[in-house]
Amino acid sequence: MIDAPHMLLIGSAGRNSGKTTFACALIERLSGAHALVAAKVTTIQDREEVCPRGGEGCGVCADFEDACSITEEQVRGGAKDTQRLLGAGARAVYWLRVRREHLAEGAAALMERIGPDVPIICESNSLRRVLAPGCFLLFRHADTTTIKASARAVLSFVDRTVLWDGACFDLDVADVTWSHNRWRITA
Repeated sequence: MIDAPHMLLIGSAGRNSGKTTFACALIERLSGAHALVAAKVTTIQDREEVCPRGGEGCGVCADFEDACSITEEQVRGGAKDTQRLLGAGARAVYWLRVRREHLAEGAAALMERIGPDVPIICESNSLRRVLAPGCFLLFRHADTTTIKASARAVLSFVDRTVLWDGACFDLDVADVTWSHNRWRITA
């Protein structure tokens, strides 16, 4: 298990849970005082499995050949999640694509790339299986009761579930702080 007390890990019970919206709001609030780094992790499933995004998917899994790949986002403020995170004020944003069986290797490579003691906001469920963050929030849309498999697998590690109704969260972004080299939830 990789120890990452400087990481705030944000997972999701399903699509449209507000996790990137919350992460962007948090980055906007804290980036003036802290050089935050953001990351998004896409766990590549076996080719025979159904696309994690449903339907045909985006092609990310189909053309991926390596154990893992880390790319740094260069476009600030576009429509992709990584672009939104960079536009919100993150110092850098990384996208880790990793085969499920190489998750620990990918997590270690990401942590090495970012460096020690840098405050990180990372979007992933599956990363929690191989990494112990400072705090793990799981986001869920208030109208949805289903939980995707990657979230079910890590439910026992969740520090707090955050509900999103499409406009508001039941956790105020001001209640998530970075101080003394660790993430804290005050509510």
